Amino acid sequence: MVDANGIIYDYFVKPIISPETQGYNIVNTAVYMVLLVVACAIIYLALRKRITFDKKFFVALVPYIFFGISMRVIMHQIEAGVLVLDGIIKTANPLELGFWFFTPGIWIITFVLVIIGLLIAGVLHKKEISHKRLLGFGIIVAITPLLFNLSRFSNWGAVILTTIAILLVCYGLCAAINKFTKYKILKDNLNIFVVLGQGIDGIASSIAITYFSFSEQHVVSNALLNISPLLFISAKLILAMLICWSLDDYLNGEIKKHKALPKLNEKRNVVGFVKVILAILGFATGLASLLKLGFA
Repeated sequence: MVDANGIIYDYFVKPIISPETQGYNIVNTAVYMVLLVVACAIIYLALRKRITFDKKFFVALVPYIFFGISMRVIMHQIEAGVLVLDGIIKTANPLELGFWFFTPGIWIITFVLVIIGLLIAGVLHKKEISHKRLLGFGIIVAITPLLFNLSRFSNWGAVILTTIAILLVCYGLCAAINKFTKYKILKDNLNIFVVLGQGIDGIASSIAITYFSFSEQHVVSNALLNISPLLFISAKLILAMLICWSLDDYLNGEIKKHKALPKLNEKRNVVGFVKVILAILGFATGLASLLKLGFA
């Protein structure tokens, strides 16, 4: 007979509370991916008629990403024993305060803050949302934990040099593709954020693990890194560019098939939404690794 409680503890609870256990495994990764897909579908269906998923919308979400990763970096310091906050301990119990400072609790809080930001930005109105209000509220919630982390940095050099490397590699690749191939990847500004997000994750994580003895918690990423950090970076960037090309190729095909503007706008919004989600996932994992370099 299958022990459901044992499975939940081994694959979901233990990775949260035990420092000796890898944070992600095949089982919880698969479940989280399914939940993410379901959540994204619900979010899109709820917001598709009220929000245009474009560069402006993604930029307005960036402070919320910084809030989430700043709290994760604070969590990293607590786990490493270099920071002690009264009442904040790693726990899988949502009734305890510590749960909301660690994954997945902190991302639940971040999601709630985004919802509040959207309400402030007027998502319930018939008019276009105010990106400035969404961005402004995000800055307010992100500034304190971000500045707290920055004030504790001991290795600014690693952060600055890694950031420069990321920008040069990601924009350089996109510019080269844009110039020397038929695919004009820079035509849609969201594409650079998708590539940049995966580039941050790949390059920052590889540097942190290779040179500063950090560890990777994600199953697939860890497998690639064990083979070669360069393979991990290349896979991230190539996959990001291929996804962007596939989405843009799909959209171009739809533009040729449909002449009705509402139908085309709906297709553009679907593609924009997918790109926004991909960019968020890349930035959320990559920026955490980049900030952690400040404590290396």
